[in-house]
Amino acid sequence: ARIDAIATAHPGLAEVIDIGGSFLNEDLRLLRLTNRSAPGPKPVFFLMAAIHAREMATSELALAYASRLANDYGTDADATWLLDHQEIHILPVANPDGRRLADTGLYQRKNLNDTNGGHCETPPSGTNHVGTDLNRNYTFNWACCGGSSPFPCEQSFRGATPGSEPETVAVQSWIRSIY
Repeated sequence: ARIDAIATAHPGLAEVIDIGGSFLNEDLRLLRLTNRSAPGPKPVFFLMAAIHAREMATSELALAYASRLANDYGTDADATWLLDHQEIHILPVANPDGRRLADTGLYQRKNLNDTNGGHCETPPSGTNHVGTDLNRNYTFNWACCGGSSPFPCEQSFRGATPGSEPETVAVQSWIRSIY
């Protein structure tokens, strides 16, 4: 709702883009900010927040940044310069399924993909979560370097295969399209 409000209030600067879906078919909605009447091409900055559902502050900070840029355009030299000369893409919630669960007060980190085996606890406990840790599911260096787990119920479960989660596919595809 907040990115929709920004886009509605600032149609020449902001637009909402659906970049794909989550495991439970929630839309991954991104806010693109730039002065569309200023000529380009422009460098692109991509900001992604809330890949771990329980990290609530990241979404709030991303939304505050978007609001400040849009609301201060034309009155603040920095905001005006940024939107005249840059294109800023903000994905305030990269894990909408897990976030819905975390918003109920549960300590959820991962998405809600329950098809990876294991007998993960629902609701999650402090150490046992259903889902895939989206931060560890990207294809680059997947399963590398000891920072993820092959066990489905562990908080750092990397997924069954590299890029196995629809959220990961959507983000990687979007990043490839803008860079």
